[in-house]
Amino acid sequence: MSEILYFLGIDGGGTKTDAWLGSLIDGAPADTIQVIGRGSAGPSNQRSVGRDTALRNLNSAIEQAFKAASLERSSVAAACFGLAGADRESDRSVIEAFATHTRVAERTQVVNDAVPLLCCGPSSSEDPFDGVALICGTGSMAYGRRANGQFARSGGWGYLFSDEGSSYAIGREAINKVMRMVDGRGPETRLLQETMKHLDLNSPSSIVAAVYGAANPREVISGLAELAFREATLGDPVAANIIDDAAMELAFLVSSVSKKLDLANSTRLALAGGVFRHQTDFCRLVCEKIEDHGIRIREHWLVETPVLGALRMAVALVRGC
Repeated sequence: MSEILYFLGIDGGGTKTDAWLGSLIDGAPADTIQVIGRGSAGPSNQRSVGRDTALRNLNSAIEQAFKAASLERSSVAAACFGLAGADRESDRSVIEAFATHTRVAERTQVVNDAVPLLCCGPSSSEDPFDGVALICGTGSMAYGRRANGQFARSGGWGYLFSDEGSSYAIGREAINKVMRMVDGRGPETRLLQETMKHLDLNSPSSIVAAVYGAANPREVISGLAELAFREATLGDPVAANIIDDAAMELAFLVSSVSKKLDLANSTRLALAGGVFRHQTDFCRLVCEKIEDHGIRIREHWLVETPVLGALRMAVALVRGC
């Protein structure tokens, strides 16, 4: 009788953590893995929430995946953790120690959360690690990897220094343009009235207090990106310039990584993050800007569930596929 092997794929960042438990009959093709349990918990980015909270959320997501599959928790054949910041040795060692202590799997791999994105594409069975992953959500970064293990990254330095093209950066630019209009230093834009409406304010002078006084100012600012996208679509030139500049900044990230890894002539591109998921036209614009940099995109795709890539990587640890 064939043995059933179990695998775990975990995707975690500054917003949430997902864990998928998969089963595969020993000897069956790798692509026949079945997802039998899904778990979700809070963020597991150690830099955002601290080590203890990150590990607690990781453990909770894994527990929920087993519970959803109606199975007692046990050590699986292999597990892949795709976590924000995991390419830093200090962060990775914490996760590796956790995996060993809790006996998560017989084989464990801990990688940056961008790496599994490359395994979610249409050619993942051919060259799963060759390409560039571009993440654009509250933050942004590009991460490229070659099949030989060579990798490079660009951006991802956090909202205080970087995160160009992200929802936070777009929202910040929207507020900046609104303030310039109020001061008489910039052109008129509908972003002023839309920002006041969005924040439920009666005067421009109230914007500063509303943002700085919020429990999470970064979240408030990121939420204004939606206004910029909408007004750009409706023809507001100021908003349109903000969106165009954001696309250009993201293209710079991909161009930087592609050239470092000699991928400029032909690259696979994975797009992930809330901005890309909700702004289809923006995806196309970013791809156009990338090709304007002389980068030929062989194929690209939008990643809806990054945890799937982590699960596929877990299988590859055993199957070598």
